[in-house]
Amino acid sequence: MITGFSQQAEAYLVDPPTTAAVDTIQDCSNWVVVTNTDKCQDLAIGNGLTEVQFQAYNPSIGSSCKLISGNSYCIEQNWGIPPETTSAATTTTPSPTNSITTPTPTQSPFVGNCNKFYLVKKDDGCEAIALANGISFEQFYSWNPAVGQCANLWPTYYVCVGIIGSTPTPTTTTSTTPTTPTNGITTPAPTQSPFINNCNKFYLVKKDDGCESIALANGISFDRFYAWNPAVGKCANLWPDYYVCVGIIGFTPTSTPTPTTTTRIPTNGIATPTPTQSGMVANCDSFYKVVRDDGCEAIAAKQGITPNQFYAWNPFVGTDCKNLWPDYYVCVSIIGIDPTFTTSIKPTMTQPGNGIATPTPIQDGMTRNCKRFYKVETDDGCWAIANSNQINLNDFYAWNPAVKTDCSGLFPGYYVCIGV
Repeated sequence: MITGFSQQAEAYLVDPPTTAAVDTIQDCSNWVVVTNTDKCQDLAIGNGLTEVQFQAYNPSIGSSCKLISGNSYCIEQNWGIPPETTSAATTTTPSPTNSITTPTPTQSPFVGNCNKFYLVKKDDGCEAIALANGISFEQFYSWNPAVGQCANLWPTYYVCVGIIGSTPTPTTTTSTTPTTPTNGITTPAPTQSPFINNCNKFYLVKKDDGCESIALANGISFDRFYAWNPAVGKCANLWPDYYVCVGIIGFTPTSTPTPTTTTRIPTNGIATPTPTQSGMVANCDSFYKVVRDDGCEAIAAKQGITPNQFYAWNPFVGTDCKNLWPDYYVCVSIIGIDPTFTTSIKPTMTQPGNGIATPTPIQDGMTRNCKRFYKVETDDGCWAIANSNQINLNDFYAWNPAVKTDCSGLFPGYYVCIGV
């Protein structure tokens, strides 16, 4: 065994897949196994970190970045949850050396000569912020190194969008006049920049559209969509009323199923509602209409079936659930299967061992010594619940194991524990 490294990872949030240094941060939640060609800078940038952060997570690499091929190195701390900072808790604002008052909270490190600030909102994207403030993406990332490659952009924190001596580029007024690119095909406007120059098929984004639903509807892969529309990022910068590219010269899209409003009678004699996705089992006897923001495992849990059963009966959605389409029906039971519902909904109160009345319904496995409860609402998230109740996310998962560490088992209308 190499000195300073450990094969055991019991102290970590997620076990490293291979050997990790004993001085790696204990609340590591994601790892990368390095090869002999990896470099610290590439690993940091590729995982949305600064080199300073990567070194802080992995002190064993030292200032010269000594990596050992085949070993595991940490690339995420505490599930990516922002650490508590002094600046976030205070209402005072520091005065930096440039004599310009810097609002708080900000992420550290923060450029010292900033003279223009922006308060990040939920669903903001780095490139959208940069574009709106007339600065380049490179400037934004260099002035705000703590955001990494935008993986650490935190809502309600200030970022720098201007420094002393820099003059922002005025934002271009969107033109409604179509342009004719070099490929001879008229490109409608507005589009986001940069825009691929050999596009021959366009789609006008509507409110509530999603990148993957647009890709699926136009018979292209998600990777192609993102490659042809780099300005959208990972869909954080998908702007309504702008055109995106959904086809290029020489590319033939894959045909997609056309939804219908009629029902068909399969061989099992049970009417199947439509639309459905291809490949659904023929002996289905219970259906569920997918709504926006549904997840495969959440649907399975609510219907009393296992995720494996759900994926087997609905193979088109894929085992990663990427092809789960809103407004389509999925199969949640087949002939001969009796779903098992693990949680009973009762309007009564239960009296646990600690003498405190527990409201219902609750999910299986909730800690028995809970003293504070919260009723989950639609669109709630595990991190948001933990953060608003000032508890550690890991404690929340420990007290409510049924929600799972990916939060896929968080059900609206159920009570969860938020204090013991």
